[in-house]
Amino acid sequence: MASQSDQSPNAKSPNTLPVKEAYDQWAATYDTDGNFLQALDSIMMEELLPRFISLLPPRPLIIDLGSGTARNTCRLLQIPEAHVAGLDISENMIEKGKSRCREVWDSLPPVPTLETLGFKRCDISSTEAVGFHNAEGVISTLVMEHIPLENFFAVCHKIMAPGGILLITNMHSDMGAISQAGFVDQATGDKIQTKSYAHTLSEVEEQITAKNFEILWKEERAVSEVDLEKIGERGRKWVGVKVWFGMILRKGETLAGSRG
Repeated sequence: MASQSDQSPNAKSPNTLPVKEAYDQWAATYDTDGNFLQALDSIMMEELLPRFISLLPPRPLIIDLGSGTARNTCRLLQIPEAHVAGLDISENMIEKGKSRCREVWDSLPPVPTLETLGFKRCDISSTEAVGFHNAEGVISTLVMEHIPLENFFAVCHKIMAPGGILLITNMHSDMGAISQAGFVDQATGDKIQTKSYAHTLSEVEEQITAKNFEILWKEERAVSEVDLEKIGERGRKWVGVKVWFGMILRKGETLAGSRG
């Protein structure tokens, strides 16, 4: 969920907060602070979500892992008879997400839509805290950078049904090597940041193999000049740099190396 703000050489050092506290503060401006990576992710999800949905069975349970302000949760509302759950560590982000989904729901035409929608605050890096099982679909967008990879894929493996479909997007390690998640506190002008891991694709693929997921699709994305019209001028300094990657995975029957 990285956001970058330019700082002068004399700028104060960022305040580093735990993930929950940082996102509780960020919730008020998260959707309006000109986050170019979020904008690029939304563009890519226009292609990825239909592909993801096409791989799901009827009446699926879908979990948005790290749902935030429900930027993508609300795109799941028109899946007929689906059960959708948004999970996040930040109560303030969840409240923003609920409000957003209500607004989207009220604007939908009278056509068949999802069966249930719920939100839960929990530590999404803990297999003990999440509390869901047998999800046919999981999406997790711009979230992995805050979680050790082994924890992230352990949670996904636990909550998903065999054959389930996982859609993930994340900040590319080329960007993560020189930037991390953060925002400017509008009241104080202070830069706030939180823990961020620059996971490489090779590291991600190691965990995919270890947890017995199959890669169905993957793509890396650099910023281009053409993108700037949609993602904003804050993306200009990243032109030519890989900033995003996405994958669609299928969960296997058992953990790699296990014996039935």
